[in-house]
Amino acid sequence: MTINILSDLHLDFYFPVNKVPDVNVVKSFFDPIFFDNSKREIGDVLIIAGDIGHYNHQNIQILQILQAEYYQHIICVLGNHDYYLVDYKSIDKYHNNAFNRANEMRELINEQDHIYCLDGTLIEIEGIRFGGCDSSYSNAYLQKYFPLQDDDSLINTMWKNEMNDYRMMRNINSYIELYNIEIKKLESIYDKCDVMITHVNPSYLHKHLPATYINNKFNTFFTFDGHKFLKNGTMKHWIFGHTHNKLEYDFHGVKCLCSPLGYPAESNNKEGDFIKSIEI
Repeated sequence: MTINILSDLHLDFYFPVNKVPDVNVVKSFFDPIFFDNSKREIGDVLIIAGDIGHYNHQNIQILQILQAEYYQHIICVLGNHDYYLVDYKSIDKYHNNAFNRANEMRELINEQDHIYCLDGTLIEIEGIRFGGCDSSYSNAYLQKYFPLQDDDSLINTMWKNEMNDYRMMRNINSYIELYNIEIKKLESIYDKCDVMITHVNPSYLHKHLPATYINNKFNTFFTFDGHKFLKNGTMKHWIFGHTHNKLEYDFHGVKCLCSPLGYPAESNNKEGDFIKSIEI
C-alpha cells in the first residue's frame, strides 16, 4: 500500500469560498502536487493531518473531488483551524461554539464513502490499522526548555495575547482545554494502530523541531509530550501537521512525518518539494 501524506491544506486560501468548486480547477491545482509533474504515481490512501480549511461546505466538496479523482481512500483528522469561526456568519451558524463546527465537519466526512475522519477511532484498510485524533498542544516544551515560564496562568496569558486560536476557537477558553480532551482519545488507540495521525507534533525536543524555531517559547503551542505513546505504542509511522515546515525524524523506532501544503506564499507547494509517501 502506498500512502501519501499532506496536512495544512487551508483550502479557502486557494479556492473561492462562495462558489461550488469546479472539478477541473481543483484538478489543475492538485495534479502537480499529487503527480509531482509525472515523477511519481499517486498512492492508494491520502492522509490529511488537519487544517483542511475554514468552511465545512467547501472542505467536504473538495474532499469529495479528491477522493473521486485520485484516491481509493482519504483519512483525515482535524486541526485547530478546523475549529475556527472566522466570520459573523460562522459564529451565528455554530452558536459561537468551535466544537459545533468541528463536530459537523467530522459528521460530513464520515457520511462519505471511503473518506474517514478519525476522532480517537480506528479504521482498517487492507490489514493496515490507522488511528487518529485531532490532538492539541501542551506545556511540555516549556517544562523542558523554559521551566521558569511553566505556569498555567502565564502560558494562558501568552496564548491569549499571541495566538489566533484564542480569538477564533470560540468557547475554548484555555490553551490546555482541547489537549485535555484529545489526550484521552490518544490513550485509547495508541496501542492498537500501525499508523498514527494527529495534527500536532508528538515530540517537543529541539532535534524534532524546525531549526528556525529552536529556543522559541511558542513551540509550546506546536508540540505535546507524546513520547510515552511513541515508546510504548504499536505504530510504526506517526503523521502530523500544524507546523508549516516539512519534518521527518525517527524516535523510539517510529518514523514521524510532517508534509504540509501551507499558505500560498509559503514554499511547501513549490515545484520539486511535494508531498511525502510511505510504503506499507
